[in-house]
Amino acid sequence: MDALLRSFEEHSIIWIIISAGIGGLLGALIKFVFEQVLGPRLRSVRAAKVALRRYTYPILRAADTLDRRIENLIRFVDKKWFDDPKEDYYRLSTLYLFGRYFGWCKILENEAFLKYEISDRKARNFNIRFYRVFKGITGFDYFKDLKADEFEDLEADEVSSIEAATVPRLALTAIGELMIKKHEGTEERLPTVLDFVEFARDYKTSHDFKKWFSYLENVLSGLSNSMKNARWNRLVVFATNLRVFISFLDPRSRQTAPRQVYYLKYLHPKVAKCLRKELEESGYSHMIT
Repeated sequence: MDALLRSFEEHSIIWIIISAGIGGLLGALIKFVFEQVLGPRLRSVRAAKVALRRYTYPILRAADTLDRRIENLIRFVDKKWFDDPKEDYYRLSTLYLFGRYFGWCKILENEAFLKYEISDRKARNFNIRFYRVFKGITGFDYFKDLKADEFEDLEADEVSSIEAATVPRLALTAIGELMIKKHEGTEERLPTVLDFVEFARDYKTSHDFKKWFSYLENVLSGLSNSMKNARWNRLVVFATNLRVFISFLDPRSRQTAPRQVYYLKYLHPKVAKCLRKELEESGYSHMIT
């Protein structure tokens, strides 16, 4: 009996040692995973959520103001205010409102929200709406069923009017970067965008401003209320997606006035069909009038 008890005790000690060893390894592994893998990701996700809450309102205000200007541009396109050589206020202020919106978008992108929360359903929806606005002026999906000769503003030296009316995605990124204020010194300050006076000064003196904003100017110049005008179609698609994005950010219209999408009737039928289908599939058909 004594021999049996000693054997049991010896085996128990061995198992205790083995269990302690395994427990220590598991503890070390869990600590490593949390500190080296999950910890940084959780901190990034937390920081991303803070950034989203911080910058959603400025983006909403910038989008809302831009939406109003684009509606004005669409309604009074025949006035040719943007192309008026005698008065540059309308042109400069319109470019500024576009630039301010892209500036706030770039600030949010810099905060890495879209990178670290892509798997979150709410964030994924934000991601879709956010980039769909860009898609309207940079992508070709809405025009995939059209031939180049279906538009009337084809110029002799252009491959196609659609390509000529397209803004490269990185040009919008460059505009956003230019619109972010550069703070002097080492003091930590939240990023913000240029004021209108600052923009007007830099636009007239900076080669970079003129270079990258020229892509937008190309789309906004020479507009005509015609379904066969490629630049017009570009602008109207962008305006529609921007208005839907505003509704997504402010679904109960607590900070913005409720607005409907009545632009589809101005589009080329094939473009309108594609855009209507996209709105219906994403649950925004109720906005179409």
